Amino acid sequence: MKKIVKIVFGIIFGFITFYSVFILIERLIVKEETPSFFGYKNFIVLTGSMNPFLQEGDIIFVKKTNDIKEGDIVAFRFEDAIITHRVVEIVSEDGNKMYQTKGDANNDRDPELIEEDKIEGEYQFKIPKIGNVILFLRSPFGTFIILFILVSGFLWINIDIFNRRELVKGEVGHE
Repeated sequence: MKKIVKIVFGIIFGFITFYSVFILIERLIVKEETPSFFGYKNFIVLTGSMNPFLQEGDIIFVKKTNDIKEGDIVAFRFEDAIITHRVVEIVSEDGNKMYQTKGDANNDRDPELIEEDKIEGEYQFKIPKIGNVILFLRSPFGTFIILFILVSGFLWINIDIFNRRELVKGEVGHE
């Protein structure tokens, strides 16, 4: 049973590592766009504007599509932020599709129509609350915790290696 658990954790850790490296490389190469992994982009929900469906700390995954309908949830660029709201109306202006959006928990519609090229993607699925862990790890205290664990682990491994060498030297000296 322990072997199966180790294999499962190894696969999960390997995927997370591969995903992180892939996203990091894509972010370095394509600076103007949000990185995607097989067409999926992920974002952390920071506000309660889509409660109760999406909550603060959820990680959402969106994918670009050409078939956005009223009622779909989309992530879009607005100024320097990515907003995730529901499409409540589709308007055609000068032959271009524009989307009127609104947060489920908001009383009013968003003040501006969203142009089609500002849409990052349509909501596909979420992982609840994992974003809180990521936000914590990005904080100064979270960074301190990570460094503390890494330094402690490095010291523990080196002390263990030193002790094993001393033990082997002691056994060799007695023979």
